[in-house]
Amino acid sequence: MTPNRRGGVLAALLLALLLVGCATPRGPNLMALYAEAASVPAPPPVIVIPGLMGTSLVDARSGVELWPGTLRELAFSDHARLARIGPAWEGDDSIRAGAVIRRLGGIDIYGALLDTLVQAGRFSEGRPGEPVYGPDRRRFYTLAYDWRQPNIVAVRQLHALIDQIRIDHGDPTLRVDLIAHSNGGLIAQYYLRYGPHDVLEHPDPQPWTEGRQRLRRVAMLGTPKLGAVASLQRLLEGYRFTLRTVPVEALATFPTVFETLPHPLTRVVHDLEGRPLAIDLFDVSVWRDNRWSVFSAEVEQRVLRNFGNDGPAVLAVLQDEFSRNLRRARQFNDVLARPFPRSGVRIAAFGGDCEPTLAGAVLEVEGSHARLAFRPQDVRAPRSGFDLTQLFQAAGDGLVTRASQDAADFGFVPISQSFFLCENHARLLANRYFQNNLLNFLLRP
Repeated sequence: MTPNRRGGVLAALLLALLLVGCATPRGPNLMALYAEAASVPAPPPVIVIPGLMGTSLVDARSGVELWPGTLRELAFSDHARLARIGPAWEGDDSIRAGAVIRRLGGIDIYGALLDTLVQAGRFSEGRPGEPVYGPDRRRFYTLAYDWRQPNIVAVRQLHALIDQIRIDHGDPTLRVDLIAHSNGGLIAQYYLRYGPHDVLEHPDPQPWTEGRQRLRRVAMLGTPKLGAVASLQRLLEGYRFTLRTVPVEALATFPTVFETLPHPLTRVVHDLEGRPLAIDLFDVSVWRDNRWSVFSAEVEQRVLRNFGNDGPAVLAVLQDEFSRNLRRARQFNDVLARPFPRSGVRIAAFGGDCEPTLAGAVLEVEGSHARLAFRPQDVRAPRSGFDLTQLFQAAGDGLVTRASQDAADFGFVPISQSFFLCENHARLLANRYFQNNLLNFLLRP
């Protein structure tokens, strides 16, 4: 791409970002609806837990923001430097979580949601370690976490944050409310069930009994309770982001991507006649035997080329970590599928259900290997007279299907109320109708 062409693309991207950000919010007047919020007793503190990629990442040595970085980097980088290639899943690579991303270029991420908490909910932003005195005790906090690491790391951060909030408020029995978006809802689910304990290696994990003593209400926003087929696609094809694709070998080092794979109890892979297949996506031999993801010739050659003399060792570590990530992801999904402890915590589900959303894949056998197709046009030998379209898409928010957000048929989570509307996974947070229902859930007695 020539410099002039690259500059033109960047200018167009910037203009699009700014135009989206200038849209005037429509919907109910939340300031008027909740005008009396300041006169009622202060509700519990609120913690906002973002989803994947919702927290900035910073190089601790230089202070340089690696994610999302500058607009130019966002447009043209493949973000491969964020990969966590190493033998220890919790190893120190000098990259730290920065802050929850409020806006990016002009596009709202979490800014509108946080602004609504301040303006209509009368909350002010709390800072851990800062004592809260006087009658004005409405506070919200944000949980910035390194979304490349397994969810148990963020779960432990959440536990520590609640401990600190109790200290800051001078109340050792204080309960908090959670607003958990996307993957943040999985963090909240795990914490409610098992607290800060890593139970994934235990043959018979026991439920935690302190959840009801620490949490009052939990709002899950677009949470993939049954996983997302998009995570499967990304581990096979990479993640197309702006003008570049985050490579498979980078995504395969993020345990969270594996933890959001389609749940083992679901069947999202079909044959060419539309019959669901009992394929175990958490069995590494399926990936290795079919030469998928980090076991593909394309990825192997790229890693060997990019890492020179260290290539064979790096590839071996990468493939070993892939196997470990799959195994622990299966355990993560299994423990979240166990009966939910009687907690008394009120849980609400919010989401979108009007956009065609990737919901399945088709398996084609070619010689000794099989391949997965995620679009009708990618099926190389379709059967005549059978429409494959229905296998690939279902109602959802563009990323997570409604069935996964709700999971009512599986009973994983005792939802006390749910609210779905026509909105995209990312834009849901700025939707005023959603915000109205969220505030009602949090502020009512």
